[in-house]
Amino acid sequence: MEHARKSYPFGMGAKLNLMLIIGILLISAGLMQITYMVYKRKVDSLYFEQAASAASDATNEHLSYQLTSYLRERIDTDEFRELRERAAAADDPQIIEDWMRAQPPVPYLADYYAKNESTINDKERFNLLGDYKELETELLQVMYALGVDKIYLQYIEDGVTYSLVEPGESLLAVGAAKEPIAAFSRYGINDSIPPTIYEYGDKWLCTASVPFVEEWNDRDWTPAQIYVDIDMQNVVKDRHYFLVNSAMFITLFTLLLMAVSMLLTRKLAVKPLKQLTEAATGFAMGEEGFSGDDVIELPIRSNDEIGDLYHEIRFMQERIVDSTGRLSRITAEREQVRTELNMAANIQSSVLPSKFPAFPDRPEFDLYASMEPAKEVAGDFYDFFLVDDEHLALVIADVSDKGVPAALFMMSAKNIINYRARMGGTPGEILASVNAHLLKDNAMMMFVTVWLGILELKTGRLTCASAGHEYPILKTPGEAFQMLKDPHGAVLGVMENAAYRDYTLDLMPGSVLFIYTDGLPEACDDESRQFGMNRILQALNEHPEDSPRELLVNVRDAVGSFTGDAVQFDDLTMLCLMYRGSSDVQVRSTEDHPISR
Repeated sequence: MEHARKSYPFGMGAKLNLMLIIGILLISAGLMQITYMVYKRKVDSLYFEQAASAASDATNEHLSYQLTSYLRERIDTDEFRELRERAAAADDPQIIEDWMRAQPPVPYLADYYAKNESTINDKERFNLLGDYKELETELLQVMYALGVDKIYLQYIEDGVTYSLVEPGESLLAVGAAKEPIAAFSRYGINDSIPPTIYEYGDKWLCTASVPFVEEWNDRDWTPAQIYVDIDMQNVVKDRHYFLVNSAMFITLFTLLLMAVSMLLTRKLAVKPLKQLTEAATGFAMGEEGFSGDDVIELPIRSNDEIGDLYHEIRFMQERIVDSTGRLSRITAEREQVRTELNMAANIQSSVLPSKFPAFPDRPEFDLYASMEPAKEVAGDFYDFFLVDDEHLALVIADVSDKGVPAALFMMSAKNIINYRARMGGTPGEILASVNAHLLKDNAMMMFVTVWLGILELKTGRLTCASAGHEYPILKTPGEAFQMLKDPHGAVLGVMENAAYRDYTLDLMPGSVLFIYTDGLPEACDDESRQFGMNRILQALNEHPEDSPRELLVNVRDAVGSFTGDAVQFDDLTMLCLMYRGSSDVQVRSTEDHPISR
């Protein structure tokens, strides 16, 4: 038996490779992130240290506090603000320069300027402009000495930051309000700002700030803060360059690792599994079943789960081969048994009277019988035969078991009853004799219920005896079918010296007798409800004037409608006799005594 292999758009190999790729990519991304963060932290720490050190050194050693304080006092005035507005509006720094030149210098420098008058430029002599230039020069010296990109002085007033001294800018920058920087918004006037990297315009800067306060100053006032900038544009470019190079390296490494992983996955997992799939698919059934040649043989030596799977599949296939052989033998044996059971069923049905009308030359009666086995062969049987020209024997029986043992016991009981009835005697005597005979060789302790009646054809007198069988049903002319509770004796084949009581029924022309086995009232539907006596009587009385054959068909149809598809576990056997009487029969009333003993 060939199996069509399915084509999977996303097979196991693709799944394994996808999981490997995702895992490698996640690891690579993590490594790249960690590497970049370590590199960034290390580089930034160097610039942070440089900026903080520059700001601290500038305030402690280089700048003149007196110059800064005096300049702040002169700049932070309404007079200068009005002047600056005119200069800014005219875009003319000369206005500020002329104003500074007219302002006196720092008081403590007056003597110095007087003594060194010859060395001082006339334009900067004895005025604030000279002080401003002096501070600007000092800031430039600090900038060059500490290796920073920019250094400047600013002050804060009413939450607004103003420029004080900013080398490289024109005098228009003096006193100008600076654009607030979000990174510094949480710091106050006297707070040192730690080195901070931020984006300013189109550039990246690293800035640190220290308040410019001398220890000996007895005033609670900070004239300015010194700011140090380091241009981080190149540093950021270096970061990006490092990130790109790292990404390229990790990408190449990841691709190489993925290629190696895919090759290993294919070699160690996918290829062996494909071999197993192809081999297992090829494990086909031939016309005579599996054989040892069908068991797979592959060059798989893996000492892992795939190797275990291979050996388990081999072991399973070997067991299938063995089981198939045993199953073939069992199937053949069962087929032989089935054939023999069919033959037994044919033999069994052939020994039961099945030709109807049974006695077409006898007008005194009409009868019909049927038997449906629950299994291949039945334990029920019926029989009817003429004991002599004047007497008709009626037999219906039910063996205790089902199947072949019951069928054998049934045939034995039928033959004994038939033989013994032809020897003469009442039904009670016949049953007692048959019981004694069955007890002799009944090693399996089987028994049979029997109803036996002998009808005197001229008079209509029916002499009966029951060995534990179901009650008969009788219909007299003008009346409905009714169940007769007749006297019961012990079942045949169990009790020694059992006695059976005879009783008589006086049948009038038109009387109908219906006898059956317990498979009829005990037939069950899907809910395990039994058909029961009431339904039997109802089915018979729907068309009570029908012939015996039609009456049995009516009952069988009623049972079929009731049980539906429910499986029946007992044989269903029925026999129906209609007595027509003979020309010399004397009509007798049985109204008072339907059963006479």
